[in-house]
Amino acid sequence: MGVKLKVTFDGDEPGLAQHRLSLSSFGESLKLLLSALQRTASGILASALDDTEYGTKGGRLAAEAKLLDLELASIEQGSAAPTFVCVARPGSQLHLQSFDTFGEQTVQRLVQDLDAERQGRPANASVRRYLRSLPAGVRAQRYTAWTNGTVLADVQFGELSLLEVPAQGARLVKLLGRILSVGFDPGASYITLKTSSRTVRCSASSEQVERALPLRHKDVAAAVLDGQKPSLVWILDAATPPTRVPIESTIEHLRTNWAETMRILAQ
Repeated sequence: MGVKLKVTFDGDEPGLAQHRLSLSSFGESLKLLLSALQRTASGILASALDDTEYGTKGGRLAAEAKLLDLELASIEQGSAAPTFVCVARPGSQLHLQSFDTFGEQTVQRLVQDLDAERQGRPANASVRRYLRSLPAGVRAQRYTAWTNGTVLADVQFGELSLLEVPAQGARLVKLLGRILSVGFDPGASYITLKTSSRTVRCSASSEQVERALPLRHKDVAAAVLDGQKPSLVWILDAATPPTRVPIESTIEHLRTNWAETMRILAQ
């Protein structure tokens, strides 16, 4: 029969008062709910196989988790409360007792993580993304999971108190690669570098772009402040040894150009 998940929304989001669910408002959130289910499944599989590295780079574990799906089974009359059935697509190669048991574990854990995340207790980043994506007009939510008449988990709540995860600080990295493209006035000023493992677009000054132009089609070395918005520090021909800068000039550069970064690091 499979495990079922009933989701109930209430509030003043357009459509809820008429007991309807708008795809415009909830479409992306429902996709993130499925993603949260599949990522929860990945965590359970990794634990069951006793291999913390298994599936961290995708591959078979990620594919196995994506065999789980949520199918809309019914919508309760008089409310915006869809009921989904958790199903498994054929094709699993894992030696687990059954996908029914696996589905029960996954949906139960998902609802438990929803309860933890809504209180600001970090449990599942994908669940947090789902909750954060819900439209502002949702005032109350309820999630009930059951199978064969047995309730596995049931949680309802109103106001959210989601954890605010601080953005990861930028770090200085040295990249070796080639210049893929550049941008300059009157548009954005940037340099895009392609290494053996990644492509990164860095903001750059006009002078840095001018310096990079003759280095096209050459191997380059670059220092990049790598964060949410990477920025170029310097770029050189990889075949040319870097110029030695006097320590006094380095200290003055740090004091005048990196003062705010140094203040944050000192906290």
